[in-house]
Amino acid sequence: MSTHDTGPPDMGNRADFWARRMADASDTVTVAERDDFTAWLLASEENEMDYRRAVGVLQLMASLPPSAQSALISPSGEGRAESARIAGRRNILKFASLAASVAIGLVAGGIYLENRGIFGESHSTATGETSTVKFSEGSVAYLNTRTRIRWLGSGNDRRVELIAGEALFDVVHDETRPFSVMMDGSEIRVLGTRFNVYRKDSGDVVVTVLEGTVEVRGFAQGPSQPEWVRRVKANQQIEYRPIGLVAEPHSADALRAVTWRSGVLQLPEEGATITSVLDELTRYTDKRILIRDPQIAGIKVGGAFNTRDVKSALQKLQMGVPTIEVHESEGLYTLDLRAAATERN
Repeated sequence: MSTHDTGPPDMGNRADFWARRMADASDTVTVAERDDFTAWLLASEENEMDYRRAVGVLQLMASLPPSAQSALISPSGEGRAESARIAGRRNILKFASLAASVAIGLVAGGIYLENRGIFGESHSTATGETSTVKFSEGSVAYLNTRTRIRWLGSGNDRRVELIAGEALFDVVHDETRPFSVMMDGSEIRVLGTRFNVYRKDSGDVVVTVLEGTVEVRGFAQGPSQPEWVRRVKANQQIEYRPIGLVAEPHSADALRAVTWRSGVLQLPEEGATITSVLDELTRYTDKRILIRDPQIAGIKVGGAFNTRDVKSALQKLQMGVPTIEVHESEGLYTLDLRAAATERN
């Protein structure tokens, strides 16, 4: 009998159930089960931690010699004394408790177990860095500055969590195994395509599709059912936040959304406010960028800026807008209106 014949158990044992079910190497995991699992995992941080501990227990047990495994999980069928069955259950509980304690200790100590292959691989970039990550199933993620992702897939399940930042995903096509990018309160599901996901510090998410089609689901009211679902096609973009949609799918210059790979912040044809430009440039420097005069914030500018040299980008901004001047000090850039401009106002 398979582990899913009776469905997920009560909440207390659900993490163990999903750890065993998603580790199933067969093709028996259904789309409905994947949806149920995703909804449960996104429901709370406690669910995620419980799941990670359960996976850790399974993998640690799998690494034991066969004799040790038999001692821990020996059958409880007929012919065994009740005392032996009780002892077996106690051994399992002791082992599970020990494994969970080890997991908690390492995570609390700042050692990410996913980097060690226990809970899935984690990858990140520092300020100004980019990186290329190739997953075991062949798909690739290109990480922009200050980005962190974590691979959550197992067996036939292809899932990655975008914890922070921005990534361009180049997904290997597989109709039998959807590829999902998970975030708090949303999921992006594809069969195989290229798309860029920018998770802003504000909580807003911008998805830009370069090839194929993606399905975006929002779970603003809870994980049981998506509140909204949208299909986004090539050269389209969608923006949303945890509480709902910001903009419906609309036409966009998809290539402009990924100029960051060349170290360029390319502004739209209609331009952008200085505030929005500085919000983007801040991602690429450890220095703060401060507007000291609120009259500067709404000024619109256009063109392209070098994100690999923020100082030169600010100098270019100053040249393009003669009414402002940029000052640099330790750990800080400040923008002011020039004295003559202030006097005129």
